[in-house]
Amino acid sequence: MNIGRFICTGGILTTITVLFQSAPVFLPTIGLALSPLSTLPIAIAAVCNISLCFTVYFSSALILIIVSAQETIILLFTTGLLGTVIGILLYRKGMVISVIFSSVALSLGMIFLTYIVGIPAFANVAGKLSAPLTLLIFFSFSLVYASIWNIYFKKFMNYLIKIRLVS
Repeated sequence: MNIGRFICTGGILTTITVLFQSAPVFLPTIGLALSPLSTLPIAIAAVCNISLCFTVYFSSALILIIVSAQETIILLFTTGLLGTVIGILLYRKGMVISVIFSSVALSLGMIFLTYIVGIPAFANVAGKLSAPLTLLIFFSFSLVYASIWNIYFKKFMNYLIKIRLVS
């Protein structure tokens, strides 16, 4: 990938990531549905080029610091991390490996946000349940969520490759 294409693609994918991830700040109800879509541009970047993925991931986080610190942390440990793992592994190692590693990464991110950072949505759920049950729920959710993301992302990327938008 030449430097011009790298910069243009990275800028577009960073913009889309920031728009989706910051949606809950500007559109409180609708934004919660749009926020998980910030995984998509990071995963696309990872399929194209691993260094492009990390550029989009960290530049999105830097821009999000201006908008909302909480959304930045959520991007770094859940949606962005999930997109990075899916994008890197899906076409390089296969569906099963990608699902396993992406669900583990998402679970660890959720555990970090719950027990270290104390994000209110996760902490409220975790506070009412025992720790082992909370971990089981997080991993089960992550496994299903990552499986859905992997399946639909592979279909979406195959479509982008078919129309020659991504090589």
